Amino acid sequence: MGILSITETDDAVSGLSALREVMADDLLDVESRLDELERSSATLTDGKNDEALVYRTARTALLSGLASIDEVLGWVHLVAEKDADGNELESVLSLPHLSVMRAS
Repeated sequence: MGILSITETDDAVSGLSALREVMADDLLDVESRLDELERSSATLTDGKNDEALVYRTARTALLSGLASIDEVLGWVHLVAEKDADGNELESVLSLPHLSVMRAS
């Protein structure tokens, strides 16, 4: 595994941060729709149960994707270019420190 240069680090972080933001917004939307559906009295019909299953599957996929992005950002911290003294460069220090395993 090679060391990421500063431009590669910036590109990786920019792209992943943008993707993470969109996925987090989608997750909020899916969770909101699932909550509405589950509160609905019509949830007992087969069509509503199928719809709830779709939302639960989407929620699982989004959570998995967000965890993967968090893991990649952690790897960026690990393999990003360091200065002559071995310190992380300013752009790497500004990366969000995200925990891959979060309690919900």
